[in-house]
Formats: sequence, structure tokens, C-alpha cells
Amino acid sequence: MKTKTIYFLLGFFLISSGCEKKGLWKELDCSIGNSYQVTHDLSFSINSINDSRCPEGAMCFWAGDVYLYINIFHSNTETDTTMYLRNTSRNPIQIADYTFKVVDVNPISGGTTTSKDVTIKMLVTKN
Repeated sequence: MKTKTIYFLLGFFLISSGCEKKGLWKELDCSIGNSYQVTHDLSFSINSINDSRCPEGAMCFWAGDVYLYINIFHSNTETDTTMYLRNTSRNPIQIADYTFKVVDVNPISGGTTTSKDVTIKMLVTKN
């Protein structure tokens, strides 16, 4: 039994050592007003959002989008910017060697909000 365990661990080590890691990545469930530390010199906070998406059950001519007002702090530099959920020209965005991507925003809140009840799923990747 001990021999099988040793072979298993040895095989696992050999297989996993061949895997290539592609930089840092973190998927975070965020809320408005909190600060999120990604690395020792990278953090961000979401100040507010403006949600113009069509509410569930409503008939809309336009699907709408979510605008996120975000502050990114990297190496003693602060960047204030706006990100979008669906607009690919502003999602993802790149700050230094990092890419920020808004994956999802739930629930549909309608209008501008600073409510902590809204969950924003954010993916941060080191390029």
C-alpha cells in the first residue's frame, strides 16, 4: 500500500511539473465600496455602477449595459476609469501588466447605485 502511494505521488509530481502556469489570475466576487488587494502593489475598488440593462420580464428595444466606476491603484499610481460589462472597447481594460475583465453583475439593479447588494464578478490577470 505504501509503495502504491509513493508511485502515485511521484506520478502526480511528474505530471504536474509539466504544466505551464500562465501568470497570476484571480476571479473575485466584488461589491461596491470595498477595496480588493490583488498583489502587494495592486488593488482596486468599485465606487458605483450605472445599470441600464433591461429588467427581467420587461420588453426592451435595447439590451443596455452596466457602467462601473472603478479606481485602480498600482505602484503608487491611481487610475480612475469606467468599465463596461458588454462593451468590448472598455472590457477588458489593461493597466500596466494586468488585465481587468468584468465577467458578470448581479442582480440587475436599474440606474446608478452604490448598494452593496450588487455582486460584480471581476477577473484580474497578469499578462
